[in-house]
Amino acid sequence: MRTQQSRSLVFLQQLGTGARRGYADLPGLEDVLASLYAAGQQAWPGVSLAEEDFLRHLASRVPQDEEPSRVLASLHAADLYLACACARGDSTAHAALERHVFPKAAASVARLRDAGVESSEVFQHLRERLLVPEGGRPPRIAEYQGSGPLAAWLRAAAVRTALNLQRAERRRSHAEEEAEALPLPAGAGTADVELDYLRRNHRADFQAALSEALEALPARERTVLRLHVVEGLSLERIGTMYQTHKSTVSRWVSRAREAALEGTRQRLVERLRLSPGELHSLMRALNSELDLSLPSLLSKPG
Repeated sequence: MRTQQSRSLVFLQQLGTGARRGYADLPGLEDVLASLYAAGQQAWPGVSLAEEDFLRHLASRVPQDEEPSRVLASLHAADLYLACACARGDSTAHAALERHVFPKAAASVARLRDAGVESSEVFQHLRERLLVPEGGRPPRIAEYQGSGPLAAWLRAAAVRTALNLQRAERRRSHAEEEAEALPLPAGAGTADVELDYLRRNHRADFQAALSEALEALPARERTVLRLHVVEGLSLERIGTMYQTHKSTVSRWVSRAREAALEGTRQRLVERLRLSPGELHSLMRALNSELDLSLPSLLSKPG
């Protein structure tokens, strides 16, 4: 059974030298730490989090240069408890976050819907950003410090995510408009003979470059494209599998196709010594074959 002395030691050992001295002199530190942990247990009875893990997380989050008694008195301990459990990958904590905290941020994101942002897509990105470790780093929800309500912190993160998606969508639409506005090479309208020549002589190069570009796609994009193109699943069915809206899946499919074409173009530039005009003509000539090529190439083992 844990003693009060070992509880305070666990907490103090995680602090820097200066902060450790200030917290060690705080009257009743052991009782304060016990009450903070108890607040988390009481608020989230179904979430399992060891006291040592909570205390270490708490020590890593408290400001090192602020007055200890004020910091601990204003701490949102129950929210920090939940965030710590989420950062450690506890599925019950994830479910509690979804059920009790995410809805409080939904209204702020819903107001951006008229700007082309779907709440379901925002929260799908937010889940991946906050709850999934990346590059050896802990999930970003571990950055929550408990100085304010978790719902407010999450609301700000959701709005930032929505605005980032909005900007990305605008850039993509602008790029598409610019691509459509590019003039064709001189004589392209009557260059049927040239296009037939390019199609016949570089079909194998196109197939090889497209195959490599598909293999280079991120796993999710390649899988979604295969489910839609090869297995014929509807966008709605795929959305159900990924717990997101079909409009989000539609964007995934569209972006995967664009990435595959751009990857193909880059590989053809490296593989063939064509002029910019010839490359443009080749892509026009073979673009129509993309839909014919995708099913067979995506059916191959990854």
